[in-house]
Amino acid sequence: MRRPAAVLVALVAIVGVLFAVRHRGESAPPVVDVGAVPAVVPATGGFRAQVVRVVDGDTFLARLDGRGPPLRVRIIGADTPETVKPGVAVRCYGPQASAFTKHLLHSGTWVRAAYEDGGTTDRYGRQLWDVWLPDGRFLEAVLVASGAARAYPYPPQLEHAEVLADLQRQAQAARRGLWGAPCDGDSF
Repeated sequence: MRRPAAVLVALVAIVGVLFAVRHRGESAPPVVDVGAVPAVVPATGGFRAQVVRVVDGDTFLARLDGRGPPLRVRIIGADTPETVKPGVAVRCYGPQASAFTKHLLHSGTWVRAAYEDGGTTDRYGRQLWDVWLPDGRFLEAVLVASGAARAYPYPPQLEHAEVLADLQRQAQAARRGLWGAPCDGDSF
């Protein structure tokens, strides 16, 4: 009788650990918008685009000047935890980062965007844009400073990499967003 009881206790423990790992990010607090971020200006002329919908924390669909087919856009220089990538589990703080981006870029929002030197698309065919919110703030800076994203240099598009790295260090030191409990930066 002792052996079946021990096996049952072990199975319950394993199921508990798996549940905790799977649902670890669900108890994380929502992203808190830090407000003002360092002003960043595009080096080249920008363009207007209208958001169609947010896919996840760092990817959205938009129409150039509000017309034409929706383009899949990957923001440059910031990376949020995964929520929709096929074959990859939802990462800690991914749902919160996606919700925050949806809050910032709801359907119909007009943004200013710009390309950086070095190419306009990534290997998946997504447009690579720097994005400014209607209030003038640089989207990537807001995400990184708030702890919704990590700085993610994407050579050769490194125009704002230094600013984003500084904002990440500040978010880590303040334990904001994915840098705090329960994720503690273990989201990628």
